Amino acid sequence: MRSLFLISLLFGLAWSSPESQLAPTSPAPGNDTSDEAEIPAFSPFSLRNGRFAIGAFAKVNWFQAQVTCAAYGYTLVSITSEQDQRSLRNFLFEYARNQQELLADPLWTSGTDLASQNNWVWFSKGRALNYRNFQNGLPGYSSDGRQCLGINGINGLWVNEECGEQRYFICEKRCQFDDDV
Repeated sequence: MRSLFLISLLFGLAWSSPESQLAPTSPAPGNDTSDEAEIPAFSPFSLRNGRFAIGAFAKVNWFQAQVTCAAYGYTLVSITSEQDQRSLRNFLFEYARNQQELLADPLWTSGTDLASQNNWVWFSKGRALNYRNFQNGLPGYSSDGRQCLGINGINGLWVNEECGEQRYFICEKRCQFDDDV
């Protein structure tokens, strides 16, 4: 009920605010002159740096997390390498270590096998999961409805979850390029 209230409040504020206040203000890719992403005055991201942001205003399902990230010029986070994993863990340690309630449950990432069962991809990049850090070494099978990927914010291990579960989420700045082509 609390989540529904917070989401209603968010949409109510968005509906009543002028569009210029809600439109993402970050420049086009390649034209960014600062390390900090510019985020509108009203933003659900209280914990952020130049690359990552945690959606901590309310727990939402995986689809709502995708939409919320996109509305602010972000995508759900993709972890394509051990370096990405370290960067994300460092961000979580630095920005969220004092807010353990955010890290108690898995946080949504863009990982999913919704398009093809047991073929995990990073939805935001359209790439297969080449680097993997699943709990117990292997992804669970999605035949039990667990087709979206969460990350344990404390130990960094990945777990597949039901996409309709209510979770906090991690976004990353849109158009992050990497070398894992």
